[in-house]
Amino acid sequence: MTLPEGWAAATIADIADTRLGKMLDTAKNKGVSVPYLRNVNVRWGKFDLSDLFDMRVTSDEYSELAVQDGDLFVCEGGDPGRSAVWREGPQRIVFQKALHRIRPLGGVEADFIARYLKHAVESDALAHLLTGTTIRHLPQVALQRIEVNVPPKAEQRRIVAKVDLITARIARARAELDRASRLSVRMRQTMLAQIFGIKIEQHWSALKDIGLAVEAGKNLKCDERPPHFNEAGVVKVSAVSGEVFRPDESKTLPSDYSAPERDRIHTGDLLLARASGSLRLVGRVAVVKGEPRNLFLSDKVLRLRLPPEISDWVHWFLRSPVGRSQIEDAASGISMHNITQGSLMGLRLPVPDVKSRRAALHIINAAFARADRLEAEAARARALLDRLESAILAKAFRGELVPQDPNDEPASVLLDRIRAERAAAPKISQGRKKKEIIS
Repeated sequence: MTLPEGWAAATIADIADTRLGKMLDTAKNKGVSVPYLRNVNVRWGKFDLSDLFDMRVTSDEYSELAVQDGDLFVCEGGDPGRSAVWREGPQRIVFQKALHRIRPLGGVEADFIARYLKHAVESDALAHLLTGTTIRHLPQVALQRIEVNVPPKAEQRRIVAKVDLITARIARARAELDRASRLSVRMRQTMLAQIFGIKIEQHWSALKDIGLAVEAGKNLKCDERPPHFNEAGVVKVSAVSGEVFRPDESKTLPSDYSAPERDRIHTGDLLLARASGSLRLVGRVAVVKGEPRNLFLSDKVLRLRLPPEISDWVHWFLRSPVGRSQIEDAASGISMHNITQGSLMGLRLPVPDVKSRRAALHIINAAFARADRLEAEAARARALLDRLESAILAKAFRGELVPQDPNDEPASVLLDRIRAERAAAPKISQGRKKKEIIS
């Protein structure tokens, strides 16, 4: 690619000093305890300092690892490349080996490198530098090899300012879309509260009195993965806890176990989460859409059998605030919450005449359809914002986001100055020296 006027190609090693943090070793570390940054403390563009840990460091180590304003910290593993520039002011704090520190040289802006790393991660430009399979890592030698097209210093600042302005606007748009999603949830709950709590003034019946039958599967040791094409599986609580059936949330049954046909899950089944570590998830229900392949009930996911004319009514009741309140009151347990079949049978709901039920179901379905459309539109808009942000970053690092100024000092001069300063710097002795312990 032809570089824009005044830009120059470089690597991180050409434009910055880098180092990894200190290895955490309780048995060997000496000195006094000092807070340190971990991988989890570095988020994209910011720091989370709510859960800092301490490590022991000597005075020599502290002088080498002390955090300074303008330092760019980059995650070595977990989410390799995730980075933020320290702007928290002087603090007595160091950093662990899970982080790289980048200190730019001679007029290179740390914020420019940080924005470039975000672009590189999102465009998968660092993939060839990462090591590991299940957990990816960005070793220091690979970090130093990252190629960066460097603009003049003044243009770096213009790019950062423009990118930050646009991303702030995108963040505000995302916040508004999140409000739309929360609004759709409130719309559903308000409608169900009105239908089952205010509008209906009919007699109430227990579920056992309107024909409820409950079916459960077996408690078996399963392989914790969804079943392959020729395997059978059981659904997990998470398959229904979102109140939308998710067949991928399942476990594989042992190959030597043949599940009874009566436990097979079919289209239209009303499933309920009997037990969960979270009280909020106990009793959540979902209707099965599509024909699941070789999936069966588990001991924690029940099937509710109801007369066809009342099944939809019970489904919406169990999702309503009135139904949820009864379910949570009836649940037992502390670490694992559970609703027994007996308690389930005893839940009471309003049962109006058929005509009133049909009218209410029509209102519910229309309200949920509107909420679904609102959420779908918000999801599409969020996807567009994600693509827009990626496109803005790509444009910035092609030199197309802000105009070039012929009066700016070319980046090649900047790089020459960095090389000259490094060549003139006194060489650090490689001999071992005694580490002073902070007193």
